[in-house]
Amino acid sequence: MPNKAIVRGVLMDATLAPIAQGKIVATLNGSDVFGDGVRVVTQKVETTTDAQGAWSLALIVNGEGDAASTSWTIEGYDPYVAKIFEVKSLFIASVLDVSLGDLEKTSPQNLKAAKEGASARLIVVRDLAQYDALSATQKRSTDIVLVKAA
Repeated sequence: MPNKAIVRGVLMDATLAPIAQGKIVATLNGSDVFGDGVRVVTQKVETTTDAQGAWSLALIVNGEGDAASTSWTIEGYDPYVAKIFEVKSLFIASVLDVSLGDLEKTSPQNLKAAKEGASARLIVVRDLAQYDALSATQKRSTDIVLVKAA
């Protein structure tokens, strides 16, 4: 079975006020074969934001697919089901937790790296120990690790 990574964010309106009880919907687009021959196809996963607009979802790691042929679309809605945002072609490269903002920035490079084995993945971590804790099968010699300051 494919591993999952936690993607998190905060849903806010244009005045930067958090949106409580909003809905976040993630859609897996495409189809790919993962370890042990498991084929995963289009799927929707959703969650509700908390009082501070915070949310998190456990999503399949696209980078573990044989053909790197899946991606995620994440949409945010207010409590009245008005769409607040939509982000397409998100590619999760590793099991490390990631913010939606960082995922948007790293997805193009990581999709390219998955399709071209020699390209580098860009992995964002809070400290180097987080990357070091990954199993050997989750790391690549070409990884570029960005440690974000707290």
